[in-house]
Amino acid sequence: MAANSNNVAVVMVPFPEYGHQTPFLHLSRLISSYDIPVHYVSIGARNQELKRRLQGSNLDQFPNIQFHDLSIPSARATTAEKEDEEEEEDDDYMSYFASLELLGEPLCAICHELLTTCKRVVIIHDSIMLSVVQGVISITNVETYIFHVISAFTVCSLFQQVSGSAENNDLFLPLQHHIPSFKSCYPPEMLEFIKMLRDWTFKSGEILNTCRDIEGPYLDALAKQSEKPLWGLGPLINPVYLQNDEYSASPKIVSHRCIEWLDKQPKNSVIYVSFGTARTFSSEQIIELALGLERSEQKFIWVLREADKKGNDFTTDIPKIELPTGFEDRVAERGTIARDFVPQMEILAHPSTGGYLFHSGWNSFMESLIMGVPMATWPIHSDNPFNDVLITKVLKVGLVVKDWAHRDELVKANRIENGVRTLMTSIEGEEMRQRAIALSQAIKMSVNDGGATKKLMESFIAHITR
Repeated sequence: MAANSNNVAVVMVPFPEYGHQTPFLHLSRLISSYDIPVHYVSIGARNQELKRRLQGSNLDQFPNIQFHDLSIPSARATTAEKEDEEEEEDDDYMSYFASLELLGEPLCAICHELLTTCKRVVIIHDSIMLSVVQGVISITNVETYIFHVISAFTVCSLFQQVSGSAENNDLFLPLQHHIPSFKSCYPPEMLEFIKMLRDWTFKSGEILNTCRDIEGPYLDALAKQSEKPLWGLGPLINPVYLQNDEYSASPKIVSHRCIEWLDKQPKNSVIYVSFGTARTFSSEQIIELALGLERSEQKFIWVLREADKKGNDFTTDIPKIELPTGFEDRVAERGTIARDFVPQMEILAHPSTGGYLFHSGWNSFMESLIMGVPMATWPIHSDNPFNDVLITKVLKVGLVVKDWAHRDELVKANRIENGVRTLMTSIEGEEMRQRAIALSQAIKMSVNDGGATKKLMESFIAHITR
């Protein structure tokens, strides 16, 4: 199905943080494959960071994608950069959001320029970037679509709490003792933003990075509440991993010592441990985690690094996090510590990987699910606790290691040991694996030609090129 590239141009406006930019790029690829020009607009430094971090992604294969490297105007640049570095320490995003609003003017300029060569401009923007796109709604022949990079379950839960409505109680009442409160996950300033997002009327539709096989009931609930069309176009991950069921059939994208080590391990014998790039644990917690992994007697790959800093995620000058004395020697035969970048998708796709201990991040969850890998959850911030409920209580493809209700407490080694053992060696853990594998197979069928998600993508393309 080809689209007329002179009819419409698509402008992507992600929130400039890696976990948000990645699904935007994967959606850009899909849209560009229909011969539609895509303009990817973000802060220049973050665009460059994104390109460096891509695993096995040759952007030369997507000539229809053009990157626009913007900068925050000089009057606010120093402040914004400082806040960007500190956002991971104190969760105070609001000043940073205010500085991002200054991207609205160059975004309008891009739209005006595009309209000299095409009939319409379709803007797909991160829900967080709502204020940035407000200026374009007055431009004739510009449409805006909100892209939620979090789960439908989280969006539904947040809207439910903000509205105080009894709507969808049949979905949430059975989980009421598990779903976290909005106030426990987000700063109070975000409450007004969520209300504004829920009531925003200037959108032409909404997109979510999920699909019916994962979140059908929650997509339906959101569709009922929306007056505009809604599409679940996920999972938006590296397409290589959506095409092959067998690891041997997938091209080996990245050469890394962790992959070489995995090649020598039995099937489903290794737990992959990684908590994303936005937080660093305390020294005390690192010690408990190390002892828990050691006492579990399971094979593991542990990604152990400081939280990423802006533009610094691939430098070799990374502070070394201290481990218990003698730990690395004692676990040398069955564990490996990675203090640098690792090819996460390749690790999760490897047949030797049998479990994933992680922060319940949405992108990481979908990567694990697509690979049929069950999970042990340890939510850290924002949407993580909501994903934790979906993973462990709804889909039942994982178990809890750290409960959000005890988020301020130290997780002791014995709890980590028990969680890892249960996931990797118990009947319960194997049942989770089988559920994850079944979902993985259903999702892969759905994104192939003739599948439900593929048809939905085609309906979205037809909608924006009408």
